[in-house]
Amino acid sequence: MSNSGESAGNDKRNRILDAAQNLFLRYGVKRTALDDVVREAGIAKGTLYLYFDSKDALFAAVAEQLCAEVLRNAEGEIASSSSSTSRIVGCLDAYIGSMHRLTAQSPHIAELTESKEALAAAIYGAFNRKMRDLLRKVLRDSGIERGDAVDMFFAAAIGTLKTGDSAAKPYRARLTALTEILVAGLRHTPR
Repeated sequence: MSNSGESAGNDKRNRILDAAQNLFLRYGVKRTALDDVVREAGIAKGTLYLYFDSKDALFAAVAEQLCAEVLRNAEGEIASSSSSTSRIVGCLDAYIGSMHRLTAQSPHIAELTESKEALAAAIYGAFNRKMRDLLRKVLRDSGIERGDAVDMFFAAAIGTLKTGDSAAKPYRARLTALTEILVAGLRHTPR
């Protein structure tokens, strides 16, 4: 049975994270003060410190939330399709396409996604491994065992961003065409 204090605590923590993410995207991490986060979240400063002892800890939690959301979206895309191509495209778009679109919306997203700060770097390292493992599993389920296939699909997804509109629908259409070619070729290629 869930404790209502725990639920209220999660709600406040989520409000803080959402406020911080919005401010980081709008103004950048460096230009966002903890006082700004307190105002945006509508909480007392002491409440912020109950959950996060520093701006670095808050930044790491926002990075973790962003990664978890992308991973959930990729897993949802994979689960919602039975076609190999759709599963691969969904995974690649959740990971590469959506991150690119988010970057296009805010000049400050790079601070969130390319941080060299140790805690965030560890979070992104683990996230990138999870995404590679997820795509590797989808490729294996599609009959593609080649060791360098994950890198080929990531390169194709990144390259596809540069060949036209990066909005979800046109990007996915181009990525689907390329994925079909790669799947057909790699299913018949020895390891």
